[in-house]
Amino acid sequence: VQDNEDYPLIRTGPYWKKFKANFCEFIAVLVQQCQCSILYDSYLMDTIISLLTGLADSMVRAFRHTSTLAAMKLLTAVVSVHLNLDVNKHNNQRLYEVEKKRISGKRTNYRLDQLERKRKEV
Repeated sequence: VQDNEDYPLIRTGPYWKKFKANFCEFIAVLVQQCQCSILYDSYLMDTIISLLTGLADSMVRAFRHTSTLAAMKLLTAVVSVHLNLDVNKHNNQRLYEVEKKRISGKRTNYRLDQLERKRKEV
């Protein structure tokens, strides 16, 4: 069992601080870039979660620490995507209802149709 305390995420110095920040940012950017597509396909997230779970069960402390940090950053990024999506959904619903009230009679409105498509997309 190797229990080496000398791994990149706990090293000191400007290079290693930047490494840790970049590692955390990579996870956030990965989720952000995938938020409209493969984030929901179950393959990416299942694979990443399996990897992090396996590393969290490791006998090597560095792997456990790294996987825990990565899991926390991953969860934070997914929650952020969810919150943004929820806000967008709420705003689109409000816009749709305001536009619907503005329509006089049975005249159709391009803006209303556009908002309806956006609402269904979200």
